[in-house]
Amino acid sequence: MIPKKLISLVNKTASGDHEAFEQLLVSQNSLILWIIRRMTDCPYDAEDIRQEVSIRIFRHIASLRHPEAFGSWLRTLVIHECCRHHASRKPCVSLEAIADYESLNADRGPENAPLTHVEKLELKSSLESAVKRLPEHVRNMFYMRYCCDMGCCEIADVTGLKAGTVSVMLFRARVQLREKLNVGFADA
Repeated sequence: MIPKKLISLVNKTASGDHEAFEQLLVSQNSLILWIIRRMTDCPYDAEDIRQEVSIRIFRHIASLRHPEAFGSWLRTLVIHECCRHHASRKPCVSLEAIADYESLNADRGPENAPLTHVEKLELKSSLESAVKRLPEHVRNMFYMRYCCDMGCCEIADVTGLKAGTVSVMLFRARVQLREKLNVGFADA
């Protein structure tokens, strides 16, 4: 549930209140930067993207019909801006946001022993390398699904593809990564 104060800031910003806009940006800055940093590993790009997101919020917030949907609208706007920013570059997706590397090791051995710190680092490095070799559009979808915890319908809205297409592409990406790394992914 979105707080009433945030709804008020959204409404005031939509009507052109510059102070409300500044307060809205301050309240959402950590979320914006979190998403941007997960989609790029370059701090210089992150700041450029954050500034572009701020401009887009100000320009397009009046088109938001339901202030209660601000969180989803903002997340989609940030992801679109990240994709737009990296359209002409080869993006570097950081997988720092995948918090539970243990789940990647579920079928590792009969004892299912926890990974040592060194094994976790090696697995992380291998995973990042394998994900970077995925085609850009698949890599971005993989990131949205497993780092931003977006569902196939949300990813479909962002990418303009059908949800079934997104689901199939993510399945194929998991199969490719599983083969390259010989590990299991949660199919959720």
